[in-house]
Amino acid sequence: MQEAIVAVIVAIAAWAVVKRYAPKAARQFCRAWAARTARRLGWLALEKKLVAQAAAAASCADGCGTCGGCGPTPAAPETPSAITPEALKQTIRR
Repeated sequence: MQEAIVAVIVAIAAWAVVKRYAPKAARQFCRAWAARTARRLGWLALEKKLVAQAAAAASCADGCGTCGGCGPTPAAPETPSAITPEALKQTIRR
């Protein structure tokens, strides 16, 4: 029984790592494969969910900025330093 529990925990951990760090193309391929498999097994609700996730992931509206469709992000204006050498000299105790 312990071996089965450990196997489930390891499988979930591996899934989480792959889901987070796999390239986008690999995630899309796995999602499409899972949707086809769910359709063949007759799990239409799961297939519908996977297809909806794939459509959402392919859109540029997710705010990730990876597609480059939103244009370049403007550079933040350089703010002057709040601490000047003169201010530091005034704080030194003699």
